[in-house]
Amino acid sequence: MEASENLWIATAIALAVGVVIGVVLAQVSRRFSSGNSSSSQAQLESLQLRFEEYQQEVASHFKTTANLAGRLNRSYQDIQEHLTHGAMELAPDDMTRQRLLAALDQDAPIAPGSRKHHEGAFDSLEPPLDYAPKNSGGPGTLSEDYGIKRKP
Repeated sequence: MEASENLWIATAIALAVGVVIGVVLAQVSRRFSSGNSSSSQAQLESLQLRFEEYQQEVASHFKTTANLAGRLNRSYQDIQEHLTHGAMELAPDDMTRQRLLAALDQDAPIAPGSRKHHEGAFDSLEPPLDYAPKNSGGPGTLSEDYGIKRKP
């Protein structure tokens, strides 16, 4: 019987040692994974902060670009008005004044909201056609015979 008691004692000691080793390994594993998790969380927060800063920089860039373009447009309009005023005041005769003003009007693009836009500068222009014009006497583009050449 003594051999069977020794076997039970050895089994109980092995079981106790196994439980202790399992608990120690679980603690070490938990500490390692929690340290890794906190560093991942910190890295994620750092990336989120950098992304938000980048978004603010992009918004600031486009706001500055819009302001500069607006200033450029206003400067161009001021120059155009200065040239027009100069042509009106400094031209020696009416014919020269008209030629100068016509040349200024040809070179200047008309911006929406400008003085020229509201004075009916586009009244004489026709809108673009969204179809091919019909030749007189020929079939229209929607005709079934359009583009078909028949042999006599």
